Amino acid sequence: MSEPNAEASSSSSSPPVVVSVAASRNGRTPGKAHKGEKTAVKRSYISNSIKTPFEKRREQDRQKEAMKAVERELKDDKQAEKDRKVTIIKERRERAAEKQRMEDMRAKMSAKKLQRMKKRQGRTKKING
Repeated sequence: MSEPNAEASSSSSSPPVVVSVAASRNGRTPGKAHKGEKTAVKRSYISNSIKTPFEKRREQDRQKEAMKAVERELKDDKQAEKDRKVTIIKERRERAAEKQRMEDMRAKMSAKKLQRMKKRQGRTKKING
């Protein structure tokens, strides 16, 4: 029976284990000594665009924007040329249609004039004849 008491007295007589913890920047110490110091995570699976420095990414963005601007300008020029050709064709067709209308009107007017002249000639023949 004395053996269990001897173990209890020997365990209580041993000093508790104290682990020293380094102070943090703010003067606080973590309560868990078994955990290591926190550091930034190094991720190898992130894309290269995120790994590159900010200024380099901005420079790449500027280059892409410049290329897009040039492409946009070329497309606009091409569209303007196409619109110009379409406008020329439309104007040419309108002029041709107007010319045709004028010729039709002249023909119609001359036909009416011929009719009037025939009527007059018919009257004059009847009067003279």
